[in-house]
Amino acid sequence: MVDGSAWRAYCERMAALGDRILEADFPGATDADRAEGIRHLANQVACWLTYQLAATDPENPAFFTHNDLAYRWGGPNVDQNARRAPIAGDGVYRLTVTMNACEKFVLQVKPGDMHAGRTEVLAETSSAALGVGPGDTVEIVLSADRQPGNWIELTPDARVLHVRDYYFDWTPEQPAMLALERLDTQGRPAERVTPERVAGMLAGAATSVENSIEVWNDWVRATGDRQPVNTFSTPSTVAGGVKEVVYGFARVRLTDDQVLVVETDPRVSGQWDLQLYSPGWFESLDFANRQTSLNHVQAEHDPDGWIRVVIGAVDPGVPNWLDTEGRAEVFATHRWLDPYAQPGVRAVVVPHESVREYLHPDTRTVGAGERHQSLRRRAEHVAWRFRA
Repeated sequence: MVDGSAWRAYCERMAALGDRILEADFPGATDADRAEGIRHLANQVACWLTYQLAATDPENPAFFTHNDLAYRWGGPNVDQNARRAPIAGDGVYRLTVTMNACEKFVLQVKPGDMHAGRTEVLAETSSAALGVGPGDTVEIVLSADRQPGNWIELTPDARVLHVRDYYFDWTPEQPAMLALERLDTQGRPAERVTPERVAGMLAGAATSVENSIEVWNDWVRATGDRQPVNTFSTPSTVAGGVKEVVYGFARVRLTDDQVLVVETDPRVSGQWDLQLYSPGWFESLDFANRQTSLNHVQAEHDPDGWIRVVIGAVDPGVPNWLDTEGRAEVFATHRWLDPYAQPGVRAVVVPHESVREYLHPDTRTVGAGERHQSLRRRAEHVAWRFRA
C-alpha cells in the first residue's frame, strides 16, 4: 500500500534545500542571487527526477542528455553535449555513434557520479583513438569479455556510460546521433512499478539534488579561494574529468568600468577553451545568445601567436570578448587538451576605457553589426545542436 511517506520525505528534503538558499547570508547577497539559487534548485529537481524516471535501468539503457539548455550543473563544457546511460558490469552493450558534424567524442565508463564522491574513470576512449571523424559511423561493444572489433572492457563496478560529443566551429549542422543497446538481455520487459521502486526513485533523486548543489557550490568556493581574485590557478588535471585535459580556474570580480585581460600561449595545445559560469551554482552562462565562451577555433590569434581575451560586462569592441552578463562576479574555467608543455595564464585587471593599451596593436575593432551577426551564428548552431 502506498501511504505517501516517500513523496512527503522527498518534498521535505527539497523544501529544506530551498530554505537554506533563501536564508543564505553572505557578503553582497541580493534577492537576485537567491532567486538564481531557487532557479538552480528547480533545475536540479527537474534534472534528477527525469534521470531517475528514464535512465537508471541497465537492463533497458537509455541516454539522458544533461548540461544542455535546461539542465546545467558542475561546470559544463559548452563546446560539447554530455550524455549518460546506466550500464551493468556483467552486461553486453553495443554503442553506435553516427558522427554527422561532431568533431570528436570522448567515452568514459564510471562507477558513479562525481558529486557522489565517485571520481574514478574505469575506462576511456575517444573518436581519435578509434580513427573516426565527422561523417563517420562507429560501433563499440562494451562487455566484461573481449569482443572482436572496437571493444571496451567492463569491470564489475561499472555503472555509468558517459559520452561527450564536441563541436568547435559552431555551425548549424546535424549533431551526433547515439544509440545504446543491451545485447545479452534484449527484449526483457522493464519491471513493473512498485511502491519500493517509487520510494527508491524519489530517494535517489533527492540525494542527487542535495549532492550536486552542495558539492559543486563548495567546490567552486574552495577552488576560487586557492588563489587571489582575478588570478588563474596553475593548470592541472581534475579527478573525474577527461584524462587528457588540464584545467585552470579563476574567480573573476569586476566593476562595470573594469575588464580582465587574460593572456595565454595557445601553441602548447591543439585544443583549448575559456568559459564563464555562475559563481555559486556552476551553471554555464547564456552561451547561445551571448559570447560567454571561446575556443581554439573561434578566438582570433594575435600576430605574435598569443591569445588575449577580454572579460567584462561592457562590449570593448574587440573579437575575443567574454560577456559576464553584467554580473559583478563570475567563475572562469580554462581548458587545454593534452598540452605538450605546461600552459601558462596571465591575467590583469584594467580600466575598460584603456583596454587597447593592453592588447596587441593589430587587434581589430568589432562593431555592433559584426557582433550581432556573430551572436546570431552562435544561436543558430545551438538551435541545431539541441534541437527537438
